[in-house]
Amino acid sequence: MSFQSGFSWTLECHETLGSTSDFCKNEAENGAAHGRAVLAYRQTAGRGTRGRQWDAPSGNLSFSFICRDARVNDLVQAMPFMVAVALYDALSACAPSAALRIKWPNDILCDGAKLAGVLIERGGATGSEWIVIGIGANLKAAPDIAGRQTVALSALGGQVGPADLARQILTCFSFWFDLWQRRGFAPIRQAWLDRAHEPGSRLAVERCGDYIEGFFAGLDECGRLVLQTDQNEVQTVAAGDILLLG
Repeated sequence: MSFQSGFSWTLECHETLGSTSDFCKNEAENGAAHGRAVLAYRQTAGRGTRGRQWDAPSGNLSFSFICRDARVNDLVQAMPFMVAVALYDALSACAPSAALRIKWPNDILCDGAKLAGVLIERGGATGSEWIVIGIGANLKAAPDIAGRQTVALSALGGQVGPADLARQILTCFSFWFDLWQRRGFAPIRQAWLDRAHEPGSRLAVERCGDYIEGFFAGLDECGRLVLQTDQNEVQTVAAGDILLLG
């Protein structure tokens, strides 16, 4: 099945896959085109960030897609925020009364509980590089994750099937991707800030096995999180676990 929104996407649905991202990475290495998207109604070996397992029971969303662009380095920088905004927009349309927020860089939360997450991977030889974006969302059931709150869209009044939501995410992503191509990162950054947790939100940032606490002070022009620490220092964070404390 395929549809167009700015440019063509092809969405392929499978009953069961180990990992939609692993499937897409293999397809990308074998030359699969920009816009190839793959969904699994059941995913048996899903992965989250930093090698964590992502529990994806039947009825939840598990899908991945391939992006290619000549400006791959710039795209990699913008991608976490572009995907986060598209995912937020699609989920908000399904549950308009839910108080959704983006947690840096691309988790979708409701009242501190995780609703959806993103995994972005890059590879390929020079001249044929690819980016694979994996998205998981709790539509029917919220998995139990030690030390983390989770929530399902169904508990927020949203009812949507995985394939329909995947199409909506791709449509939203097409809009933001086209805007990025025309105007660069600045409008993506502003859209992300408009949907993120409020400035001044208290955060803890993991550094070398320890956490630094402080307050969210925005994004810099490269998308790094700006943290004002309890010692009144300003630090930028390019990677790491972020806990939203309130």
